[in-house]
Amino acid sequence: MGSQPHKILLLVLTGLLLLSVLSGCGPEYLTEEQVKEETLDYLSSQYSAEFTVTAAEEKISGPSPIPSFKSKPTYWILTAASSQFPDETFTVTRSVNGDWIDNYYSLLLNDEAIDFFDKFVSESLDGDYLIKIGWNIDGWSEGVSEGATFQEWAEAGGWIPSLKIYLCDTEPEEATCEPLAEKMRQNYPEMGSIIFWGITNEGFTYMREQPISTCTIPNEYYKKWVLKRIDY
Repeated sequence: MGSQPHKILLLVLTGLLLLSVLSGCGPEYLTEEQVKEETLDYLSSQYSAEFTVTAAEEKISGPSPIPSFKSKPTYWILTAASSQFPDETFTVTRSVNGDWIDNYYSLLLNDEAIDFFDKFVSESLDGDYLIKIGWNIDGWSEGVSEGATFQEWAEAGGWIPSLKIYLCDTEPEEATCEPLAEKMRQNYPEMGSIIFWGITNEGFTYMREQPISTCTIPNEYYKKWVLKRIDY
């Protein structure tokens, strides 16, 4: 019986030691303000504009070994805005190892990219339509950076995850959309899905007013606005 208190004390000391090791292992933990400051430093080193961080979210890199304790290290997803595009935002990520990836190119290249695809769309579709590009956070293609044209980015293997074409109060027809999708993919192979949407006038007005970072109809309006959808 006399050894019982010693066993309890040993268990407590072991638990405290384990917590100390877990909290001290891995890369140094940074506060939100520190991450924001580092993000601004990173962006300033890459681009010529002035930036602000509008949101920051810390993500846990894996399950915690102890319930109710946050595992470390963590990674961060941040939203930023620039003086060059005051009405737009883009995404920056900071990995567990402190590496940075951003998709500021989505703002720099968006207009040129839309003009590129519009050459094909305008030859095939009548009526009002809207082209939106679903940009991911893939980072710049190797060999290109700020100042590159969309053509240079494309030649470097720039990836476009999705291309969305919205038709106002018109249902897309496969006889028109399928050859158009094939033609665009032939001229830009580094592309994921091509989606044609027929949406109501209300939905079309909404999508036309959305920023570059918003390219999909909200789930709560899907049934109300979507007339027909064709994926390629």
